[in-house]
Amino acid sequence: MTSSTLPLASGTTTVPGTGASAEPDAGYWPWATTTGTTRTPADDGWVRGHDPRTVATGRARAQDPDYPDWLGHVRAASACKHPIRLAGQIHVNDADGNRMVTIDTATMPDGAIYTPCGNRRAAVCPSCAEVYRRDTYHLIKAGLQGDRWGLPPLHEHIAIFLTATAPSFGPVHHRTVKVHAADCRKKDGCTCRADICRPFGRVCPHGVELRCTARHKAGDSHLGQPFCLDCYDHDGQVVWNHEAPELWRRTIQQVDRELRRLGRTHGVELRRRYIKVYEFQVRGVVHYHALIRLDGYNPDCPEAIVPPPRQITRDMFEDAARTAFVKTSYTSTPHPANGGQGWHIAWGDKGLDVKHVNAPGGTVNLAQITGYLAKYVTKSTEVTGLNLRRVDDLTVEVHGDPTTHLGRLIRACWNLGEHPAYTRLRRYAHQFGYGGHIATKSRAFSATLGFIRMQRTIWRRTEGHPHTWDDQQAEQVIYELGYHATGWITTGDALLANTAAALARARHQAGLDALADGLAAAHRATRPLAA
Repeated sequence: MTSSTLPLASGTTTVPGTGASAEPDAGYWPWATTTGTTRTPADDGWVRGHDPRTVATGRARAQDPDYPDWLGHVRAASACKHPIRLAGQIHVNDADGNRMVTIDTATMPDGAIYTPCGNRRAAVCPSCAEVYRRDTYHLIKAGLQGDRWGLPPLHEHIAIFLTATAPSFGPVHHRTVKVHAADCRKKDGCTCRADICRPFGRVCPHGVELRCTARHKAGDSHLGQPFCLDCYDHDGQVVWNHEAPELWRRTIQQVDRELRRLGRTHGVELRRRYIKVYEFQVRGVVHYHALIRLDGYNPDCPEAIVPPPRQITRDMFEDAARTAFVKTSYTSTPHPANGGQGWHIAWGDKGLDVKHVNAPGGTVNLAQITGYLAKYVTKSTEVTGLNLRRVDDLTVEVHGDPTTHLGRLIRACWNLGEHPAYTRLRRYAHQFGYGGHIATKSRAFSATLGFIRMQRTIWRRTEGHPHTWDDQQAEQVIYELGYHATGWITTGDALLANTAAALARARHQAGLDALADGLAAAHRATRPLAA
């Protein structure tokens, strides 16, 4: 069992990610008994801005003679908020399989090996989410630019960036800015003057006026909220979220058909490779951002990545993609809540937002696309104002509040999930029915995240000399490690480890800034003077 969120002392506030070795509370585990009396913050001598337990445990760790060894031991996970502690043995064999040496984690500091949690959500662990974002950034960049990791140069390949949205399930408060200022950051803190939300509207059958004359700000709590909760189709929205991965699968198959039809017209063969990520809208429905690259086909080497024929233009590629998205629709599995019929699953009627990447005179370049997509892999439902783990029979009564929009979405997932064909709705009720991966891609679009992680592992284990890596010797190291606990042992350990990681990042960034300044100075020194 994991006890990483237990309080360090009875009657104190829980500190997330710490206290994995703290004494359990008898109210939580009846078979355990507390070892001390309840004390108030005043009794413990609280100082404004400082927790005495954090100071005490941090001072005790820093004064330990083995503190430098401990700091080096936890360096790999020092920035993680909820590190995983593994315990067991590590065996080293020779080339013949004979056991040479065995290392037990009991001889290491804290008796365990620290490893990062690897969570991709920035709201859970900012450090691990940043690593995930950077890996995704380089993965997408390699798929557009190529010339690394065994990929050929991809500058001659056509690529489009598209956004596919869900249909409307009822009128909601929204914010639209037609003209942004020159210095506007757009979605991230836009302060531009928005249009009127909904200047015209009637009164619904429930007596609610479907009209709003406000100009909502970027962080307005009304954004995404239905005008009338009873008129809004919450069942249809969670079912669309549930069916979105299948809708995408059928759509990309239709794109292949349209490309084959286009290829037969011009006597060529075409292939598409893509990567997509999902993003939650404020109303609680997903939409997809996809980057689709068009490749050619070499019959002598089918697995080769070659540019598309020159007679295929960007507009032809865009028309094929638009046609595929318009044609794709189907009816979901019947459900008693919908009169024994299924729901119509299709893309929104507003059409696709398609932009050409690195097109002459275009507004979207490689750097913008890679940064834009990589940013969303660290997010989930936070934009809706709700960030949950899982929903069960107990928590559904708390989070499924019928007086709120998000509560009704969770309740709809729970109620519809009673049907055998829709059981996944209950499993993913915390994501309003959506159970797909954050990012999916074609096999030959780029490298994989596993490959990138392995390259980072090699770099760390060889201390920056990857040419010294030997796969055969690495296979002779056998790990027999099991889960021990989650989180730092004390809040003092978390403070010291996170501070050390922050200082290391600052030194690294200072070195990069100094290198950039040196290169800029050298460039200015060698630049010829104007006549």
